[in-house]
Parts: sequence; C-alpha cells; structure tokens
Amino acid sequence: MPDAKRPKPGARTGNVVRVPPDEPARERIRSDLDTTFLVEAGAGSGKTRSLVDRMVALIAGGRATVRTMAAVTFTRKAAAELRGRFQLALERRLRPGESPTDGEAAARLRAALLDLEQGFIGTIHSFCARLLRERPVECGLDPAFEEMDELEDAVFREECWHDYMVLARLEAEDVLRELDETGLSPDDLRDAFDVLAGYPDVKPVSGPGRAPDFAALRVRLEAFLDSTAPAVPRRRPESGWDGLQSLLRRLAGRRGRLGFSDHRLLMESLELLDKSPRVVKKCWGSKEEAESLEEAFRGFRKEVVQPALRSWREFRHARAMSFLGPALRFLEAARKNKSRLNFQDQLLLAAELLRDNPEVRRYFQARYPRVLVDEFQDTDPIQAEVLFYLTGTEAGERDWTRLAPRPGSLFLVGDPKQSIYRFRRADIDIYNLVKDRIRRGGGEVLELTANFRSLAGLTGWANPVFQASFPDRATSFQAAFARLEAVRPGCPGGVSGVFKL
Repeated sequence: MPDAKRPKPGARTGNVVRVPPDEPARERIRSDLDTTFLVEAGAGSGKTRSLVDRMVALIAGGRATVRTMAAVTFTRKAAAELRGRFQLALERRLRPGESPTDGEAAARLRAALLDLEQGFIGTIHSFCARLLRERPVECGLDPAFEEMDELEDAVFREECWHDYMVLARLEAEDVLRELDETGLSPDDLRDAFDVLAGYPDVKPVSGPGRAPDFAALRVRLEAFLDSTAPAVPRRRPESGWDGLQSLLRRLAGRRGRLGFSDHRLLMESLELLDKSPRVVKKCWGSKEEAESLEEAFRGFRKEVVQPALRSWREFRHARAMSFLGPALRFLEAARKNKSRLNFQDQLLLAAELLRDNPEVRRYFQARYPRVLVDEFQDTDPIQAEVLFYLTGTEAGERDWTRLAPRPGSLFLVGDPKQSIYRFRRADIDIYNLVKDRIRRGGGEVLELTANFRSLAGLTGWANPVFQASFPDRATSFQAAFARLEAVRPGCPGGVSGVFKL
C-alpha cells in the first residue's frame, strides 16, 4: 500500500498545492489495488498519470512485479511515452526525501527499475504477438513468424491480389465470365477486397443470387417510356426542362442509341430512374398533365424500378462474393505459407488461443495477473475479448461477454467521449458492455473530472456548451456529459484567453 503521507498531485501556486476535486478517486487508484476499475477521464485529466500511479503502487505494495504486469496501449508512440513516464515515476519514488517509502517497498521499486526491459509495455497487437510466440504449437504457428505493420500488410495484400488475378485468368475463366455478366470487373472489387481482408472475423452475407427477369423488365420500361413520351414537350420550355423531363429525354436517348437488349444497359437505365426528379408544373402542357406524369413516375419507380434494382444488386453481390471469396482464401494461405501475421491475425489468433485452450488461458492468467489498459475507448470487440479471457474468473468459459474480471486483475482508463475511431471498429457498444461486466463482477467505475491542461476561463465556457450536447446519462449511442474542473490557477484579475493586439 502506498504511504498515506504521500504528497497529493495538484497544481502549485506559490507554496500551496491545490488538491484536485476528484482526489478521493485518485487515491483509490493508488491504494485500492484489489478492485477492478474502469476509470473514465476527460481531456487533460491525467489519464496516463493515473495508470502510471497504479503501476508504481502495485510494485511498491508487492502486488505485482514488472514481469507479471502488462500495460497495454494502442499506438507505439503512446507505448514509448508510457514506458518513459513509468521509469521516471519509479526513479522519483526512490529519490531521498521525495516520497516516504519503507525499505521493502524501496527494494521492490529498485528491482523494477533493473527489470524494466523484462516487463511488457506496448500495443495490444504486440502483446498478442508475445502470447502467440510463447505458445505457437497450440495455434499451429511457425515459432519464427514475422509480424507485419500496416504498410507491410498493404504491400503484401497488393502483391497477393495481382498473383490471384493471374491465377484467376488461367484457372477461373468461368468466374470471370460470370462477374462480367453483372457489369463488374475485378478492378471494381479491389477496394472491397481490402475492406474484407481488413476484417476477417466479419463474415460477409451473400444473397440468393438470382438474376431479375430482364425480358419482362425490358417490356415494362419500354411501355412506360412509350406512355410518357407524348407528354414531354418537343421544344425546350422557356424556363428550361425540369428534372422529370430531362430524365425521360435521357432515357429516350439511351433507348435510341444503345437499346435495352443488353441486360447491363437495361439495369443502368433503371438505376437512372431510382431518384426523385423535380417537377415544375409550368414546364408542362397543363398542371393536370404534370401531376399525372409525376404520379405515374412515382408508381413505376416503386412497383418496378426499386424491386428490380434490389434483385439486381443481390445478384451482383452474390457474384462478387463468388469472386472475392477465393481471393481472400488465397491471401490467407499466402500469409500462412510465408509465416507472416498482420495486426488482425495477431488479435484473432490470440483470442482463439485463449478461447479454445483452458490450460493456456490459466497459464497466461498466472503469467500476467495484472493487466492495465490506456485509451480503452479505442478498443474493438476482438481486443476486449482477449482482455477478458486473460482476466476472467472461469477458464472454461468460451463466451467472453459472460466473463467477469477477477478482483483487481484489470484496470482500464478511457474517455467514452473520445470514442471516435469507428472506422477502426472502436465501438461505444463494446465500451458499455465492458463497463456493465466490470460492475457485475464487483468492480467499479471511477470518474476523474479535474483538468490540469486548461484554465478556468476555457472550462467555464466549454462546460455549458457540452452540457447542451451530451445527455445527462450515458446511452447506447452517446457518452454522458462530464464536467471539466480546472485545477490550474488563472491569471491575476481573471484575465485569460487569446487576444489580438
């Protein structure tokens, strides 16, 4: 346990230390080492400082060593910063007169400094790679596998795409021909290949793959154009063609130049009709005629165009998946044959290793009994799964959402208001699920509201602005409002801010 007389952190004014308004929560982070915590902390509140304080307290109190503690961040830069701050905190606690520390605690801190390189402070991906290297046999890996960063993975994926295209032209002419029947080319699917390759745990759904009745659609489209053609003025109206007239004239032109015998051109023409063109009644022969044509167009779009396009898109999707499925399997096999793992491989294989091997899970739970995570709002479902397998109470449970962390085994710091990386699968729903599981397992949620970065002039302006935008209580879609309480002293006379001279 940290010494009760340890100086409180805060902002210093002269010789007076201003104690943060959330100091009780910060003290619990340093002293309540057998409780699992999710710490919600806003910008400038010292999130990383609280995590470092927890790490130092665990070592000083004999609850963990550097070797049995894993500190996880989400970027290499953040990991390097965390490692540096942890080292400085250890050195600061050992300075004479800096902080009262008994002999045993000092010995533990000195041992931690000597063993600093033996501990794990790094990204979630490198942590998963470490787990895989320790137990490669159970997951069928070459122990000498190579890790790929995002750039290396993109280059490797590009090479595999070109290799697969050569193979497809030699051995899969039927698949290429079927793809061509949908009006798609392999180049059209290049971006889809990248997206699917980036999320191998998300299985794409394929539709029935039945083509629409092109002959019946052709008859109905031509009949519709024949029925509307007499109402479209032959000469340009004084105020110009309106949206519906322009659209009908364009379809008539396509019919005359290209025809609708090619089903791909037919469906392109129907795509043009899937819109709501503007109707200007004075551009037509009469108001009644304009209203009648507008109603006829809406009916044709609803009854013919939209059902046909839905069927067409399902048909194209099925053919696209028939082409992309083998391409993705080719990419996966290439990585496996060359013993190269990208970031997603590391996460998925680590989750699978822990999920399917209770003995392995117990081994790593004993190996890393304390797991601390910074910037937890950036986590994704697979990362959360790995963390809960490592800290969960039941080694045989395969559904991570039913696990609860062992008391004190997990410490998370994050700001749900900064959960903005949805394109990288950061998900506020996962954050809220984890919060619920921690509470159900006897853990607690602490809030840090002090802001050490901004002056009161800024927080006083920002609080009412954000209070009007965020709900009072967290929802499935939005974090709750959290007040920022400035700790730094303001300028004399209350004058602060940015001024233009």
